[in-house]
Amino acid sequence: MITVRHHPTELFSLHASVGGFPVYLDLFAVKALAKGDPKRRKRFIAALDRGVEVLFSVANVAELSGPQGPSFDQMRAFLDEIGPHWFPVEAIPEKVIAREREGKDSSTCCFSEDLLKVFTATHIKRQPNIKVEDLPESLPANFFRLGLFMEWLAPQRDSIASGRATLDRVLIERIREYRAKHEADPTWLDTSVPLVSFGQVPPATFVYHNLIRLLILEWKAFAMMPGDGVDFCQAVIGSAFSTVATLDKKWKRRVELLPQPNMLARIYYEPQLDQMVGDIESNLDRSALQRGRALFSIS
Repeated sequence: MITVRHHPTELFSLHASVGGFPVYLDLFAVKALAKGDPKRRKRFIAALDRGVEVLFSVANVAELSGPQGPSFDQMRAFLDEIGPHWFPVEAIPEKVIAREREGKDSSTCCFSEDLLKVFTATHIKRQPNIKVEDLPESLPANFFRLGLFMEWLAPQRDSIASGRATLDRVLIERIREYRAKHEADPTWLDTSVPLVSFGQVPPATFVYHNLIRLLILEWKAFAMMPGDGVDFCQAVIGSAFSTVATLDKKWKRRVELLPQPNMLARIYYEPQLDQMVGDIESNLDRSALQRGRALFSIS
């Protein structure tokens, strides 16, 4: 949930929190839900009104804003249907991990605040009907529509794509360097990148650290590919801060290989989207039943 309030000295104050049932959608999931089975899409959108919130990464904007014509229109319409039920998350895990070290809460750790502040300020200034002194009442109901946010980011598509390429290069070079150290000294890995347990460190730190270790060990068996830098970042953020997340099959496998027990998201890949929507609905039904029983017992 994103809220904007009047501030005595600044243009506004911005607050965001992840409530209800957070779901992280990878790029393939956005496309499949938008353009696939219409009934599945309708069921997913209906779940948003029951407490589901979509975690959305700016890393996906470059490709989502690329297609034109009917394909683009379908995705734009789907994002607009998500409405205000979304939360912008950081694309760079290192920023999130730095906040975890400072002891900040999970919503603050993963929130892409700077980006949303620029978007909010831009659109407040463009709409004369919005009275800053009357915030949040003067904001239109669709002010934080996800489709509008994506449209605003579209001119930055090339810059975002360049950043994705940099993430790939940096990650591949880092893992190659670490693998060389591991091969030169078999004790290096356990000394420098030991396994950590869930709860020993915060969630994103847990995923990041253990995934780096796994990538070092898998260097020869599973070659790093273009796009792996972004996929790594999304695996960290998506699995650490959501209840349900969608990832490519190889990253689903990697997250599920991380030390147990943990409280990471349940991961689904593309053939499992029907199952994912069904599981979300079942979880919401159980939660509603439990709330109903609690209210009945109180009365």
